[in-house]
Amino acid sequence: MRKSIDLHGLSHEESLIKVEEYLLLNSFNNDLDLELITGKSPKLQEKIINQILIKHNYNYYIPNYNTGVMFITDSRVN
Repeated sequence: MRKSIDLHGLSHEESLIKVEEYLLLNSFNNDLDLELITGKSPKLQEKIINQILIKHNYNYYIPNYNTGVMFITDSRVN
């Protein structure tokens, strides 16, 4: 089941903490499926990608039809 987190109203720092905490606490079974609502903020998306997703080896994509959303899955092998 896909979980959704909306980051509207949070600072970039608060967003990064919330996202990293959620990902690390909920990716133990390799079935992570997260819809992350960032709004159309390429700067925030870049921070999430560079500071969290690459660091922890998560897969992600940003659909062309809605660039204010990121879909994140856990690609790590147990």
